Parts: sequence; C-alpha cells; structure tokens
Amino acid sequence: MTLLNILIAVAIGLVTWTVLMAVIRAVANPPPAVDPEDVVETRRRFRCSLCGTQVTMTVTNVAEPKPPRHCREEMDEVPAD
Repeated sequence: MTLLNILIAVAIGLVTWTVLMAVIRAVANPPPAVDPEDVVETRRRFRCSLCGTQVTMTVTNVAEPKPPRHCREEMDEVPAD
C-alpha cells in the first residue's frame, strides 16, 4: 500500500509540474511586436459605461482600432469638446 501511495503522489506531482510549466511558458512569452508605422498619434476620449472612468488615447494602432476595455466591457467613445 505504501508503494502505491508513493507512485500516486509522484504521478500527481509530475502532472502538476507539467501543467504549471506550460502555464508559465504561455505567460512568459512576450506579445507580438508592433510595427512602428502602424502607430499614429490621435486624440480620442473614451468612457466606461459601467463605472464612468475616462481615458484619453494619444496614440493608436491603425491595424487594430478597437476601443480599450474597462470593467470587462468595451468603452464608449466620447465626442470631442
């Protein structure tokens, strides 16, 4: 019975180690590089519809012009004053 307990503990340890190392490797990879030509200056303001937080965006990526996210929702663009 003791040998079986040791084998089970080792198996659980190996599975845990493998899963944790895979998670660490996934998190440790840097995001893809952004082409400097795709970044342009802008002056856009956004507001979170849930909590009211406002953000002013001064540069944006023309390849992916999605609004920022806050409170797990996309922010609404505020018209310029």
